[in-house]
Amino acid sequence: MKEDFLHYVWRYQKFDKNELETSDGASVKTIKTGFAHSNSGPDFQQAKILIDEMEWNGAVEIHIKSSDWNQHHHQTDPNYENVVLHVVWKNDEPIKHPDGSKIPTIELKDRVNFKLIEKYQKLQSSQDEIPCAGQWTDISDLHKSEMLEKVLIERLHQKSEKAKAHFEEGAQNWDQASYFMLLSAMGFKVNQHPFERLAEILPYSLIKKYRANIFQLEALLFGASGFLAQDFEDEYPNKLKNEWKFLKHKHKATLGSEMHLHEWRFLRLRPANFPTIRLAELAQILHVFPSLFDAFVIDLDLKRLQKRLKVKVSDYWLNHYQFDKESKFRNKQFGQNSLKTLIINCIPPLLALYANSIGEERYMDKAIGLLNDLKAEKNYITKKFAGLGEELKSAFDSQAMIQLHNEYCQPKKCLNCSIGLSILKV
Repeated sequence: MKEDFLHYVWRYQKFDKNELETSDGASVKTIKTGFAHSNSGPDFQQAKILIDEMEWNGAVEIHIKSSDWNQHHHQTDPNYENVVLHVVWKNDEPIKHPDGSKIPTIELKDRVNFKLIEKYQKLQSSQDEIPCAGQWTDISDLHKSEMLEKVLIERLHQKSEKAKAHFEEGAQNWDQASYFMLLSAMGFKVNQHPFERLAEILPYSLIKKYRANIFQLEALLFGASGFLAQDFEDEYPNKLKNEWKFLKHKHKATLGSEMHLHEWRFLRLRPANFPTIRLAELAQILHVFPSLFDAFVIDLDLKRLQKRLKVKVSDYWLNHYQFDKESKFRNKQFGQNSLKTLIINCIPPLLALYANSIGEERYMDKAIGLLNDLKAEKNYITKKFAGLGEELKSAFDSQAMIQLHNEYCQPKKCLNCSIGLSILKV
């Protein structure tokens, strides 16, 4: 038995309430279960309970055993002085308030339908990555779509949190927030954190100053990221190194501490995904857009954006993957899948952040519309849902499935999922 199951049982009153009494024999009726409370303090706030026909307003605390009250040191915590009902699976010890009065306690172990317990335990003991995989085809489309929409919005807000912090720290500059989201997305999964660190070291105000000159942009990006802190044989990186020295000295008050090469990941990456190539592509993207925020949010047009993001790297990077390492393979335009992933990870979360900041729901609608216009991603998570018979048509579907899998299925938070709740109905 787990405490979160008891939270579910209390919240939805999934127990036999016939002749319900406290451990001392007082009759109990629930008028209001209260509001679930996840911060410190009792589990449910603002409950309304009738005990022997007397109305009590206060909090409800949930435990597996009543003795957990003392184990958790609630007896010395003033936050628990307003508890009017203690709901436990097993009442193994009488519990008292600091003034010596007993806390009314109800025991549920003989009042919960065995079928409900069995269904919950089946989900919790499932060996599948998606605990309800065996029942997936029995779940109504309504419950699925309801949950998928919820987790998609949740994912957009979750992914925009980093940009929100950057926006607030950067004098509420939307171009700086857009720049941060772009760099975070450019790192994809393997180099996301190094790219985010680069965004903090090299501010967008400096990028805008030199955006018209690709050579200077590359000098700034490769210099701040630590790639120019070595000796080279080729002429081009040596020129970049000299330019970086000049720019670093000129803007020493604006730039942060230079990164180190060991922060970047090359292992198990295809050469086209090396951070050096991504930085060269980033220079071209920053060169193309006078204002990232206008292009990504205000004047957003997906087809135009896709066309402008299909950048070609500068001449040196057409046949190099790293400095001083020539390749016989010619680098191509930004790949279609990479482009889609970049847009998904950058634009919708930024739109969600802007919508939330200015209170304009239409920008959240734009974010959702954009995901609906992009094809679904293909990865091991989406393949699992496809294997259950789900048709993933758009990035809306794939992003929602990824969030559902990572935040609910993996930690087995079935009681927080409308799909799981529909399975538990008895």
